[in-house]
Amino acid sequence: MKQNSLRFESIDILRGLAISLMLMVNNPGNPATIPPQLKHAAWNGGTIADLVFPFFIFIMGVVVPISINNRLEKGTSRTTIIVHIFSRSCLIFLLGLVLNGFPFFDLTVIRIPGVLQRIAVVYLVSSLVFLLLRSIFKKEAFQISTQLLTAVLLLILYYILLKYIHVPGYGRGVMELQGNLVQYIDLKFLQGHLYTPNWDPEGILSTIPALSTGLIGVIAGMILQSPNSRLIKMTILVSSGVLLLFSAELFNPFFPYNKNLWSSSFVLLTAGLGILLLAFFYLITDILKSGRLLVPFKVIGASAIFVYFTTELIGRTLWLIPVQDSISGNTMTFKIWLTERLISPWAHGLDSLYFSISYVIFWMAIMGFLHHKKIYIRL
Repeated sequence: MKQNSLRFESIDILRGLAISLMLMVNNPGNPATIPPQLKHAAWNGGTIADLVFPFFIFIMGVVVPISINNRLEKGTSRTTIIVHIFSRSCLIFLLGLVLNGFPFFDLTVIRIPGVLQRIAVVYLVSSLVFLLLRSIFKKEAFQISTQLLTAVLLLILYYILLKYIHVPGYGRGVMELQGNLVQYIDLKFLQGHLYTPNWDPEGILSTIPALSTGLIGVIAGMILQSPNSRLIKMTILVSSGVLLLFSAELFNPFFPYNKNLWSSSFVLLTAGLGILLLAFFYLITDILKSGRLLVPFKVIGASAIFVYFTTELIGRTLWLIPVQDSISGNTMTFKIWLTERLISPWAHGLDSLYFSISYVIFWMAIMGFLHHKKIYIRL
């Protein structure tokens, strides 16, 4: 697909950073030496790994108003846009099911939720809400205010549900893995189709706060595309990010940072960090035009879902090929064999990290070549 539309470089760069971190988290060279920050927190708390997925959801939301407004300005009808939104959401959801089912596609046990499935749902809802509010309110300030109110109400609703709804056998307000409302609903409707027998980090109820992550991203995108001066945009973005971080700290004692539950404080924290990073990249690339060193993130971010889907397929095929090591005589997967033979002898315990970084650079090179040819694969 040839690229022929103007884009904010900062958006592709932030998305590229998110997908690069996702590749590092999902492709450790040696599971025994993974750096703690590249592992997900067991429950409450957070690591760099926990920021990756919400960043991706956030930046997807940022793109929504920019993409839709651009299409409307070109004369595309609302009906055509809505059909495109539904078809794209279905495609992304289907790709997620393909990943979950690969290679056996046993529908009796296939995992139904997933990363791409959540992206599809949040994209669908965020886009439709933006279109709806755009048609109701002519002034952008009212659109933004209503978006923000919706996001806040969803976070409050989610907290109330988990805090006060009685879970049979456990009672109210359970915020631990066993016995919380998120787990109860997933087991009631999706048992046998979850990430583990009794838990899924991308389950039904926890998609509610993820919608808030997407809606906050939509607001950030509207700010970027507004006719305000760059200084005013930067001021709004930075102040919004700081306010979200402050709110996250206030909410944390009541509903701790938790990626598994996608807690309300977690949404505020990750959205705040996402906005501040977006503002930083906007300053560097779109204002100062000094982002040449960030081009590798730009090229991998321009086709992020394609990269994620392809690398996940590789993780389920090439990396798992058994290899008989001629030196140790042990049988190991191809990925671990590569790490032990090429990296471990000199890495001093950082072999997993160096493998992950090398893998990201490998994909940056591939996408850089396609970028040079003006080829972008967007899903």
